[in-house]
Amino acid sequence: MKLHKSTLLHWLILALVFPCLGSWLLVRLWIPFIGHLPGVFLGVGALCLSALFLLLSTRFLLRKHLLPPKGVTWGQALSCGILFLLGGCFDISYAMLDASGTLIAHPFFRILCHGGNGIICVAIFLALFTTGQDLLPLGRINRRQFLILFLFLNAVTALYAFTSQTVYVWDNAGYWTVARDLAAADLGYAQLRSVLETTITLDYNYLLAFPISLVMRIFGGSRAVFLFAIANLYTRPGLWGLCALSREKKWGGIVLAALFPMLIYIGLVGFVDVAACSLGIWAYVIYTSDAPPISRGLFSGTLLVGTFLLRRYFFFFAISFGVAALLVKLLTDRRHWQDFLSLFGSCAVCSFAFTYSFLLEKVLGNNYGDLYSAYALGLKSDLLLFCRYFGLIFLLLIILLTLVAFSRKELRPQLIFGLAQPAICFVAFVIVQSHGQQHCLMYLPGLALLSVTSLTALPHLLPGFLAAAVVITGNCFIPKLQPASISEISFPDLIPSFHFFGPQRSDIDQLLALSDYIDSLSAQEPHTAVILASSLLLNTETIPNLRPSLSLPEQPFRTILQYHGSGDKRDGFNWNTATADYLIIGDPVQVHLGEKNQQIVTILAHHVLDGTGPGSAYVPLPETFTLSDGS
Repeated sequence: MKLHKSTLLHWLILALVFPCLGSWLLVRLWIPFIGHLPGVFLGVGALCLSALFLLLSTRFLLRKHLLPPKGVTWGQALSCGILFLLGGCFDISYAMLDASGTLIAHPFFRILCHGGNGIICVAIFLALFTTGQDLLPLGRINRRQFLILFLFLNAVTALYAFTSQTVYVWDNAGYWTVARDLAAADLGYAQLRSVLETTITLDYNYLLAFPISLVMRIFGGSRAVFLFAIANLYTRPGLWGLCALSREKKWGGIVLAALFPMLIYIGLVGFVDVAACSLGIWAYVIYTSDAPPISRGLFSGTLLVGTFLLRRYFFFFAISFGVAALLVKLLTDRRHWQDFLSLFGSCAVCSFAFTYSFLLEKVLGNNYGDLYSAYALGLKSDLLLFCRYFGLIFLLLIILLTLVAFSRKELRPQLIFGLAQPAICFVAFVIVQSHGQQHCLMYLPGLALLSVTSLTALPHLLPGFLAAAVVITGNCFIPKLQPASISEISFPDLIPSFHFFGPQRSDIDQLLALSDYIDSLSAQEPHTAVILASSLLLNTETIPNLRPSLSLPEQPFRTILQYHGSGDKRDGFNWNTATADYLIIGDPVQVHLGEKNQQIVTILAHHVLDGTGPGSAYVPLPETFTLSDGS
């Protein structure tokens, strides 16, 4: 029997792909099982998994969901070739383990693993490209609405940026600092690879800082540039998603955006987390649409993995999304499982490819409940925070309207989904820690879906939704006293209580004088110093971030500021403090999580202020500087 050329090519491709996938899988099996199973067993297991993947791909996925229905064009083939090379060149599999001295570290296996990563990237691209054809109509929105939102977003960003007079620290400054550092470094293969490797080594990886750094290379690294980059790169896709979620209702996108101004606000205070929220919104748009079920599942599953690849805590969002999808199936549609199964499969494959190390080390390997116990402020603080960013009246109204809308049977799946995902996410998250302002983003997509579905069931309430949108967003333009922390809030806010004006500090002159004085300590010879304080007013980042926050020229700082931790269980004592020449201490002692949770700061600080114990080794200097609260 004569062998057909296409059949021969088919088997040749499989023969090349098989060992590449096997090596790629072997690295991932090696990490958790080496030391427990012989390497030979792991190699056999990797090859078996590779064979299973190829069998599923050729018999089912390749023909139905990976390849475009009209065949691969030359342009798509070229794209696949480029993606294969990029996937191979930027494979960071071996950064997840130390394979030195083992057979798996041989260059032959490394080359095969790089090829396997390229194949996986091409497979995911083909799946998304094919299924994306079915989802294109979802992105078509009213251009006039989106133009209004675009102009509003940038106007508000300008208002916040140019009225700000404060020092940005901690979460508000973390990605800004990283983006500035990336922009100042050489751009090339080494930097790109190091950015990718941070997804393995760091909880706050550099993926979202890198695009901002490219903008900074052109426009500079000021705080204003940082905020405009967040607004246009990361917040704007979320606003587009809200327009798409409104299902072409008249002015629906603007109403949704006005009901949830916290999406814009969280970006204004410097949280790139809005990018993960934007992906979450689009996961909602796609999965709750009428598009073909497998297309919905594959694409939304990939977006869910993208959310916690960008920001780790969105793992709670992704898990609650999947559980809510399962709950909807069990309660409303037990006959058709294609969308849920494809959602699950997409999440599994993409997680295995891009977040494998995170799942092993952070999710399965850490007791986050204990690690972040200092941040467990109680359910009261969570509820107060929700009211601050969503408003008590709006939350109660949405729950009431959802219960009323349950009379519409055809809307129940969306209502159950929109209720279950935030509820499951909330319960899972509070077991670990209390919410911060950025964590509220995990609940925005579900509440937006409930708002849209309620409006569909009760269209006569549109004027009421419009009035609520005007009040909520209008209130953001009224200056009001802003709490420094959640502990300063005593009662729940009826409507969102933040505003779009930049924060102000009254002690800027004192901080500048303090900065100059610390620098002068090294006028004759270099010295080291530690800021032994951890409050919102004074901490280890206050002085380093002072001039950049005020858009003042940065000068070489002669005194070396050494790092000191702030949280006992998270950081531990840092011996930099014991070797520093100078200590900068607030009186009273500056903490933000309570003295019992920050003893690495408070014990030594009290000894120094009292002149007892190890504090007797220090001599107080005559100069003092007063913070805004009189400290």
